[in-house]
Amino acid sequence: MSDRAAGGRTWDGGRTWALLAIVSFVAALLPMVYLHLESSGQLNPIKHTISDYVFADQGSRYFDTSLVALTIGSIALMVGLAGVGIIRGTVLIVLVSVWCLGLAVALVFPTDPTDGIQSISGAVHRWAAIFFFPCLSAAGFLLAGRCQLTNGWERFAPTVLRLAMASTIVLGTFAVIQLAINEPDMLPFLGFVKNYLGLAERMLFGIDMALLFVLGAALWRGAKPVAEAHRETAGLVEGGAR
Repeated sequence: MSDRAAGGRTWDGGRTWALLAIVSFVAALLPMVYLHLESSGQLNPIKHTISDYVFADQGSRYFDTSLVALTIGSIALMVGLAGVGIIRGTVLIVLVSVWCLGLAVALVFPTDPTDGIQSISGAVHRWAAIFFFPCLSAAGFLLAGRCQLTNGWERFAPTVLRLAMASTIVLGTFAVIQLAINEPDMLPFLGFVKNYLGLAERMLFGIDMALLFVLGAALWRGAKPVAEAHRETAGLVEGGAR
């Protein structure tokens, strides 16, 4: 099989993974939007976290559907990006793996009600979030660098980098609010921020979803496999040397 044919097959596979990822992300958003609209009188989106929707009427079914779709989409996206060579190296592979695994763990172990009794399931859920949110933010910086250094992907690097920076800033705010809730004696002057935990998480979730959609679009919209881009670059250098 020729290099061109092999490259074409790799790209077709990349577009398949991209399509699965984007469709899954849309499928994850639809039940989440429905939950927010349907449960507007039961939960306060400024105070309550997204996970609290499992306690709303029919909330568990819609929330689980959303999280399953997000997990499938994330796995498809990461497999597609790895297939074209954007995801490589131990650190980046570990970061995206923890993101995907953390989503699955958060699905299996539901959270506790806000201001309610703390359970083992809720603790596992919170620890999963503690790990998977920062991992995606950190992976965003590395992915922006990969895009910047890869032929055909440069145009996506600035957007990926900006979203990674925004995700990190909001993540820091979310962490401070969590600290004010769990360790009130450490930050007594920030006691008022505990009522904004849900808002901070929704901002973080929205930014991270935007990051995933941009990466999915990058995988879909004509970016060539890294191996093929390297061959073309080598061909140009070789041709210029003649």
